[in-house]
Amino acid sequence: DPKDYVPRTLGWELSRRGKLPPAESLGLMLDLASALQWLHRHGLIHRDIKPSNIIYVRGAPKLADIGLVTPMAGTGRDVTSVRTVGYAAPEGPGTPAADVFSLGKVLYETMLGQDPELFREWPTPMAGEDPPPLLSELNRVLGVACDQDASQRYPTAGAMRVGLERIKERFEI
Repeated sequence: DPKDYVPRTLGWELSRRGKLPPAESLGLMLDLASALQWLHRHGLIHRDIKPSNIIYVRGAPKLADIGLVTPMAGTGRDVTSVRTVGYAAPEGPGTPAADVFSLGKVLYETMLGQDPELFREWPTPMAGEDPPPLLSELNRVLGVACDQDASQRYPTAGAMRVGLERIKERFEI
């Protein structure tokens, strides 16, 4: 019934489930990193990656709100700022590294169920404990993806995807 329809977004999933298991989070991020890699290879950026802009189509995650997709910033070209607090890179939009930052914040929220503004904090029940090995490896990827210094981040979603693929292989997921 259209009047009762609610699109299945990652935001909706997180509100319902709180967080996703690490292996499911890894699969989701691999799919999204691949989609973002395609955009970046074609000279495009998204500018506002967040859970409500990730929609499921026949069970597969897709980047939504494609009206925000625009050519990358370049010589003599500025990119208008589209920012969602907690997900936006400190330097603002316009580069693949800024999109990677946002994707990293989505991974943080997805696998830990934490507000992205709390990045680098473990949930209270896990504080002081050694995290499970898969979660620990994903956290290393997050550290690179969400570095405050854009020059220290993965330069593209493709580079982030390679890091995620290595984890998938290591844990045979």
